[in-house]
Amino acid sequence: MKPGRLVVCVYASGPGDSAAVRLLTHPVLGRPAAFYALNASAALRPDALVCVGLGWLVPEGLLEGEALAVHRRVYCYEPEKGRGRESGEAAAVAAARLAAGFLEKYPASDVIVLPLEMPLLGAPTLRSLVGLHRRRSCSLTIMTLGGKIPEAPVFVFRKGGPRPAFASRKADRTLELASARVTASGGKVGLFEAPAGEELLVLSSVRRLAAVTQVLRWRKNESAAAAGVLLLDPGTVWIDWETTIGPGTVIYPFVFLEGRNRIGRDSRVHPYVHLKDSRVGDGVTVRASTVMDSAVLEDGTAVGPFARLRPGARIRAGAKVGNFVEMKNTDFGRRSKAMHLSYLGDSKVGEDVNVGAGTITCNYDGVNKNPTFIGPGAFIGSGTELVAPVRVGRGAYVAAGSTITRDVGPGALAVARARQVEKPGWALERLKRAKARRAARK
Repeated sequence: MKPGRLVVCVYASGPGDSAAVRLLTHPVLGRPAAFYALNASAALRPDALVCVGLGWLVPEGLLEGEALAVHRRVYCYEPEKGRGRESGEAAAVAAARLAAGFLEKYPASDVIVLPLEMPLLGAPTLRSLVGLHRRRSCSLTIMTLGGKIPEAPVFVFRKGGPRPAFASRKADRTLELASARVTASGGKVGLFEAPAGEELLVLSSVRRLAAVTQVLRWRKNESAAAAGVLLLDPGTVWIDWETTIGPGTVIYPFVFLEGRNRIGRDSRVHPYVHLKDSRVGDGVTVRASTVMDSAVLEDGTAVGPFARLRPGARIRAGAKVGNFVEMKNTDFGRRSKAMHLSYLGDSKVGEDVNVGAGTITCNYDGVNKNPTFIGPGAFIGSGTELVAPVRVGRGAYVAAGSTITRDVGPGALAVARARQVEKPGWALERLKRAKARRAARK
């Protein structure tokens, strides 16, 4: 595309009812459906991004926020109150006219007008549209599909110059009338045939939303594969748009990567794993059915199967977390291990700690969450309850089955369990009494 000033104008082509709002704001791969048209626009590196009428459509400012997320110079223009919202081609022409009169700062720019309801429209196609428009020195160039203008039009026009498009104050409601006005003034109107039919699919129903989602999902999986990620069964893997995966990592079937995840190189994510807004380092193994939410796995760690890491859990390098272990707001030290059936909440665990099976931190007293600190090299025996707030010192040993309510000093042995009492013959006598009672009832 030849250099030149470029402005993008986005509009909503559908009527301003609740159904249209739900479609534009419905999450698709973790972002509102409207994000994808905005993202494709931003990839053109325009001088400005103009949003026409979106605040009227979504008063909470969600769509304007998505625009600001992709471009630093955003203008939001709302039509006058009391005017009905136009749809389809009339909405596109109205948006172009408003943009032409609104951007005094960009008098000699080309302006692309496109609807938010086309999430599959890609930046390469838009670049080709603008390139054709400039090579032919057109005043207006319209994208077509099979020679016809789509239900939600896409076009580019020249703002300013001797024969500007959409400079008239007359309210043209169709591109045909706008084209006639351009040619009557000596300008040139061009047609650009879209290279891929799916790109112009308009998000106008829940069925189309499902179709759009599948295409975007496949594109995301393809981009991951192109980056060196091995997807063993792409048809069963879900990767949200903001998730990144390093080369050499293997993703097994039925993996769900939701939100903004960062997965490093040469890791393995096994079946039925669900990650949300989490970070996984290099050389990590995430075994089957593990669930992570806003958690961190540093390099060389291993978790699962059936582990649950809740917000604030951080597993330091080389540590291992096994089956049916849950952690929340816990910093788990380097090379430490918690392999079976344990819960650690609001805890800080030092390096080289062994946490035995069935260990729990009793972090909630009914009012407050209380912390537990376990020093480096400590050994926590199986079936231990650590009643927070409590500290276990460096190299301390907690005997299995203990309920620890006071701090344990460094290098100490803590035993906190009731004395075992044995009554010889008690079980046999109990069985004899039970048999006698049953015989008496007969």
